[in-house]
Amino acid sequence: MSNTSIERTDGKPSEVNLWDYFYVLYKWRKFIILNVLVLTLIAVVVALLLPVQYKATATVMAPRKSDLFGGLGAFSQSIREFAPFLRGLGGNQPPLFTYLAILNSRTAMEKVVNKFDLIKVYGIKDSSMEKAIKKLRGNTDFEIDENGVLVINVYDEDRKRAADMANYFIEVLNEINIKLNIEEARNNRIVLEKRYLQNLADLKTAEDTLKKFQQRYGIYYLPEQTKAAVEAAAELEAQIIAEEVKLGILQKQLGEDAPEVKLAKIQIEEMRKRLNQMKEGNNRLRNELSLFVPFKDMPELGLQYLRLYRDYEIQNKLLEFIVPLYEQAKIEEQKNVPVVQVLDYAVPPEKKARPFRTLIVLSVFSSALALFVILTFILNLVEYKMQTSEAFVINNRFINLVRIIKSFYGV
Repeated sequence: MSNTSIERTDGKPSEVNLWDYFYVLYKWRKFIILNVLVLTLIAVVVALLLPVQYKATATVMAPRKSDLFGGLGAFSQSIREFAPFLRGLGGNQPPLFTYLAILNSRTAMEKVVNKFDLIKVYGIKDSSMEKAIKKLRGNTDFEIDENGVLVINVYDEDRKRAADMANYFIEVLNEINIKLNIEEARNNRIVLEKRYLQNLADLKTAEDTLKKFQQRYGIYYLPEQTKAAVEAAAELEAQIIAEEVKLGILQKQLGEDAPEVKLAKIQIEEMRKRLNQMKEGNNRLRNELSLFVPFKDMPELGLQYLRLYRDYEIQNKLLEFIVPLYEQAKIEEQKNVPVVQVLDYAVPPEKKARPFRTLIVLSVFSSALALFVILTFILNLVEYKMQTSEAFVINNRFINLVRIIKSFYGV
């Protein structure tokens, strides 16, 4: 302690040490003890007068939802990446957090208030729904524990009503959740239906365009037709070569004017014309609806055919993909069954949950003790100033109060 010399309150000079503090506390013991005792007794009375509340608890688990995309094979991942609005159908949203939002919503709170007539139960004189909801929020606690389970806690003065309210929160959760799921499914169904109808129109357009192209150019399946045309042209050219060899032999044996030679020349000429028609094409060949595509038209017609056939296949694959989604969305829209999985329903509790009377009394006692110990040293300091400073005595407004306190407690 400091060695500064001061005078004690009894007029005897001494050095300030630890015992001086104990002496101050001892001198003001009545002031401290009586006030702390009074506040503690008040806290005891208040704690005893506080109404007893019971806590009822219900627990809910997240539902196990099947994946809408499970049967779509390789499409599943790509659709999830490029169509985020469909993810809700796949069950990727964390349902427990959705449940928390529903339970804390005004809609859910109003249903519980009206169901149990809490405006009357809570004694709200002006029948204010806002005050009833605020009171109800103070008597409820929703949380997700470390095991991933949603815990619903409800406090009430009536143990049975506490359990009934906790279980009714589950009913309300189911009701609102079903409504939200139906609305979501309806919105998804509308989106998918619009795309489905558009896909049908696009597919019909692709089919009609491909059909007209096939009828105009005689192309039905280009790879096989091209293969057949090449094989036929190669065989015809081989026949021409063979006939030319025969013609050469006939020319040497019979001469140029022989009927057999002339006939062979005419035959070779017709074969060459036919081969040229296959390579170059003409109106006669097209009018005959030949399955052989002219070689010169193959690149351009092949490209057009591939584009048309690609559009047709794309629309066809889209239809195969959209139809199950569309049907599933219609099924989801019709669902009206409870989806919340209840692990434990609430039962009337046996023991009270609050108020914590012992804690209240101990808190008031410790706070009062600390407050009046501090106030004791302040009053002792004022008393010391009164004895050592005349100016302080004249100007200090607390002198009369300090004197009254000292007189009352016999300090």
